Amino acid sequence: MPLKFIILILLAFVFAKAEKVVGANSSLETAQGAKSAALGLAILPVLNDLPSLAQNPLQLSSIEKLSLAFTHVAYFEETTYNGVVMALPLRDAGTLGFAASRFGAGGIPHIKESDPLPEGENYNTLDISDWLFTSAWGRNFGKWNLALSLHLLKRELDQSGWGFRSDVAAGYEFSKNFMLAGIVKGWTSSAVKWEEGHFEYSSPEAQAAFRFSEPFPYFYGRLNLYWQSANILNLQEPVDVFFASSAGLEFQTDFSFSLRAGLSEIEDTSTLTLGAGINPVSWLLADYAFQMHSDLSSVHRISITVNY
Repeated sequence: MPLKFIILILLAFVFAKAEKVVGANSSLETAQGAKSAALGLAILPVLNDLPSLAQNPLQLSSIEKLSLAFTHVAYFEETTYNGVVMALPLRDAGTLGFAASRFGAGGIPHIKESDPLPEGENYNTLDISDWLFTSAWGRNFGKWNLALSLHLLKRELDQSGWGFRSDVAAGYEFSKNFMLAGIVKGWTSSAVKWEEGHFEYSSPEAQAAFRFSEPFPYFYGRLNLYWQSANILNLQEPVDVFFASSAGLEFQTDFSFSLRAGLSEIEDTSTLTLGAGINPVSWLLADYAFQMHSDLSSVHRISITVNY
């Protein structure tokens, strides 16, 4: 019996025993780079935001130098995200990328159902962590950009679980001013196995995106428009895809400084994002993003990328 056929049978058996869930990969869906976050979380059409490698492997196709990137995100209630990314060009063989990050919080009050209510501050606490490890590859083929990525996830709650997801992405540059791109997330499906033995999985998702750029010489800069759809495999009506999508606008000056704004959901103005970027020297890029939240406190992101 062919090996591929055996593997397919095993995968079918695993997913038949698995429980389908929504949100198992939530930490993978958040823009980790400050540039993409400032553009309304429109991540896919941004090709120079290395900290967001886990969400957009396509940018590896345009990297020609060894690069390192670092990100810090301050969320509400002392929840934080910290990550590091490295891109390693292989000349004509494309570029490899590696990322590691932790998204979590500590000191959360934890009271079991059978325990009495504590008095004062005498209570147990719980730490929650999502660890993400990504390896990716990307290469340029003329007007085409192609990329693959594999993610390993470890979630630490009251019990721990390991999971995986693989993505494939492609982009086509019609010109320097216009690019179309698409990504299929979890094209093999994504699965998580918990310590107690049960499986969970999430179905594949697909998104489309574009970038449009127009020079503004009288204002000494360039205007960039970014758009990324919601999951087109779940939304039935095209109008739903549009209003649930993300969009961002960037004014990139000729003086190594950029201003950005966006909406993570076009139909909801409370999802406004703002940010800025500065490129003081050729080997250093620093970005900042501010994201509003309708119920909780605002989110601040800082990213730094160094090219060698």
